Amino acid sequence: MLSKRRAVLSSMKNGQSGVILEIGGGKGMRARLEALGVRMGSKIKKKSGFFTGGPVIVSIGNTDVAIGFGMASRILVEVDPS
Repeated sequence: MLSKRRAVLSSMKNGQSGVILEIGGGKGMRARLEALGVRMGSKIKKKSGFFTGGPVIVSIGNTDVAIGFGMASRILVEVDPS
């Protein structure tokens, strides 16, 4: 049986996908992410981003969203096995 691994969004490799397990941070940050469609339980795919910082571009459904590196570091994802 394959076990899925957990990782923060900012540390995932480009092209990896998974399901959002947890969103850390304050109420304001969670509300901002929710307005962009980033919610717990959503399927998410990392399209691009750099390990050293800068925006992280993700795909949620049919929408591409740019998230700041700090925000992406607070989103825990259960990564799909490759």
